[in-house]
Amino acid sequence: MVKLRMLVAEDDATHAAKMEMLLDEMGYDAVGFFDNARDLLKGLKELDPDVVLLDIALGKNEDGVDIARQIQQIRPTPFIFVTSFDDKTTLDRALATGPNAYLLKPVERGNLQAAIELAVTKFEQSNREIASPQNSTTWNTDVLIRDSFFLKKGSKLEKVQVSDILWIELADERYCEVITATGQYHLRISLKAMEQQLNHQMFLRIHRAYIVNLSRISSIDDTDLLITLEGREIPFGRSYKTELFKRLQMLL
Repeated sequence: MVKLRMLVAEDDATHAAKMEMLLDEMGYDAVGFFDNARDLLKGLKELDPDVVLLDIALGKNEDGVDIARQIQQIRPTPFIFVTSFDDKTTLDRALATGPNAYLLKPVERGNLQAAIELAVTKFEQSNREIASPQNSTTWNTDVLIRDSFFLKKGSKLEKVQVSDILWIELADERYCEVITATGQYHLRISLKAMEQQLNHQMFLRIHRAYIVNLSRISSIDDTDLLITLEGREIPFGRSYKTELFKRLQMLL
């Protein structure tokens, strides 16, 4: 598990301090605070944030709406406008850039958490619909972006590298569990839909109730039909045995 990395553009020291406190309380990593466009865009390139929190009115008359456009040109990233402006003109200009959320000051913990979840979810959904507009499955706040999952754990999202997953197992027909060496996450998605989202070179269905990360297998018991991953055993189905051994042979 890796903390979500948050980049913040805010020129008011009081608001910046409160934002830093809230993000820390929520378990997120505030990797940079900037009060001007130049430093913010440089930080975007160097710090690789997962979400940008962007004040619409920065100092020296810098416009957050214009900055948002530049952010998307540099590296498409979920971004949230944070502002004191709620007039229609400002809102229309902001919405034209396609923000993933819009948050009014003063920022409170509950609203900020909701905005972050909305931003990450909308960003992932838009990317997935571009890639496969005819085959889109809503994941709510359980989200796959690039090589990571953003998964709900308690009251926050956590970033889980796909390579750290040991296996995914069926919870019921509409839910599944993602198991890593250090944690377990409950996803609001069926195992079948999850299978369609995974890298088929890395993951394989080895049982009606299990999908396994092939690279994390440490041993196989061919007699009892058990696979060991990080000292933990899961079963594999006899009907999946041929494909499993074939895929493992390909990895040798």
